[in-house]
Amino acid sequence: LEAVRLLTNLETEKRKLLQVVLFGQPELDQRLNEKGVRQLKQRITFSYKLQPLSEDAVSTYISYRLQVAGYRGRPMFEPQAIRQIYKASRGTPRLVNILSHKCLLAAFGRGERHVDATHARMAINDTEGAFQQRAWWPLLLAGTLSGIAALTLWLTKGTWGGWLP
Repeated sequence: LEAVRLLTNLETEKRKLLQVVLFGQPELDQRLNEKGVRQLKQRITFSYKLQPLSEDAVSTYISYRLQVAGYRGRPMFEPQAIRQIYKASRGTPRLVNILSHKCLLAAFGRGERHVDATHARMAINDTEGAFQQRAWWPLLLAGTLSGIAALTLWLTKGTWGGWLP
């Protein structure tokens, strides 16, 4: 980054010789906030941070990518698959691309022409960096059963004089 800063110093009497454009991951923002690259950050005249896509935007994005690739026909991804891709990617376009590609491979591997929730779960489970959706009901069931067991034990001990006078 220091070399980039030095390149921005190249200029004639009338104008700059170079215009620098930086594209990067969120880690670039972190790096630019460090004290040692303060002078480079001061030279940045325009910046934009790409926000995560909404669920509707993910659906539109996947459809558009398929259309550009030449697909014509009814929607290839079922709404539940889109929803799972959105939740697992949190709207990050790169993860949407990876998950969509893996969904298509899973469907193709099973000889199916459309992507459903099963294909999406397979893709999510196979993708590092995808946010796993945990089922809540096993935890609730375990907590409830533990509570019933503790209450039963307390009542049983209580009637035998173990815990109650």
